[in-house]
Amino acid sequence: MISDELLAAQVGLFSALADPTRLQILKLLHQKGPMSVTRIYEILERAQNLISHHLNCLKTCGLVTVEKHGRKAVYSIANPEVDHILDWTQKQVLSQAERILSCKVVGGKKLKPKAKIKERR
Repeated sequence: MISDELLAAQVGLFSALADPTRLQILKLLHQKGPMSVTRIYEILERAQNLISHHLNCLKTCGLVTVEKHGRKAVYSIANPEVDHILDWTQKQVLSQAERILSCKVVGGKKLKPKAKIKERR
C-alpha cells in the first residue's frame, strides 16, 4: 500500500501540473526552451508577479530550474522526465479529449480567455 506521505507528494505534483498558468509555463519552456521571466510574462500576457509566483512553485516542486545571468533569471525544464510527462499528456489529450471533457468531475472546466496560448511545435 502506498504511504500517506508519498501519496501527498504525488497529489502535490499533480496539483502543480493542474494549474493552468503553471501548465502554460511548462508547455512554453518545453516548446521554446529556456527563457527569462520577462519573456514568459510577455508571451503569456500575464502580470510579472503572477508568473514569478508560479515559477517559484514550479522550481520548489523540482519541475523547472533557474540560472542567474547577472540580474536576469533564465528558467528551463528541470529534467527530461518533465518533457516526457508533457509529451505523454499531450498525446492523451489528443486521443481522449472528448472523454476527458465529458467527465463530470474534471471535464469541461473553462479557462479564462487570457489563459490560452497557441500550440506551437
